[in-house]
Amino acid sequence: MLQKTQRSTKVVEFARRKMREFRILTTLQGTNFRKGVKRLSKTKYFIDPDIEHVLVFPSGTKFFDYDIYLKRHILLMDKASCLPCLALSPPPGSTVLDACAAPGNKTICLANYLKNNGILYAIEMNKRRFKELNINLKSAGVTCAHTLNGDFLNVTIPFNEIDYVLLDPSCSGSGIRNRNDDTEIIDEQRLERLATLQIRMITYVLTKFPKVKRVTYSTCSIHQQENEQVVETILDQFSDTFQLVDFLPQWPSRGQTERTRACLRASTDDTLTNGFFVACFERIIKIDP
Repeated sequence: MLQKTQRSTKVVEFARRKMREFRILTTLQGTNFRKGVKRLSKTKYFIDPDIEHVLVFPSGTKFFDYDIYLKRHILLMDKASCLPCLALSPPPGSTVLDACAAPGNKTICLANYLKNNGILYAIEMNKRRFKELNINLKSAGVTCAHTLNGDFLNVTIPFNEIDYVLLDPSCSGSGIRNRNDDTEIIDEQRLERLATLQIRMITYVLTKFPKVKRVTYSTCSIHQQENEQVVETILDQFSDTFQLVDFLPQWPSRGQTERTRACLRASTDDTLTNGFFVACFERIIKIDP
């Protein structure tokens, strides 16, 4: 089994062959993301210091000019969107569920952690997006995925076999609006409806999957109603069986309440990414006295 550092080396070697005019900034080892971005130029890239299989390229890089992208050897994602997969880090051989999978970027990322060795259920309710999901998984070479078109809350899967669940449900999308647009009108009733659905979905996972080890909950929202308040409600219900995990202690932006400090927030200002929120729940293993 390849180690993570070996995987990074292979990705870099591949990028060097396929994008010869680019040069990796190897001197950035140990530095932080913000300093690395400042040192980028048109023909340079570096390995992300937080997520080692992520390569950081200059804004505006024309990937459509390169087979490395067209043949789906690399996947274009905002860094923050990679965090839920990092939090799960399912080892090869695991059984994983991506509950709201389309368009499939996180599903592909999970398959990468599994090395295509395991079972990866990917559920999408919308028929058009389900078709897009299947196309993307096929073009990326994902062979371990079983896709299902239906409502996650009603689809039948082997609940007692699932080890890891990635839950990235519908949200307000407030974190990916125009970054220069500060005129968003907050619809409190819509946020309340979304939060109710989000709580319902997390509750379903934590009660329906008896052997699940880790569950990530993420949104591309900046609102506490969909983030910290949702997590606080879940902690009130499941504090005896699940706890939050701080899976990336060096991350600069944290949950905004005392009980959610282990959660990660992302933003244009703090992390040079889209607005994002991630919570990682881990089952508490109780040892009999």
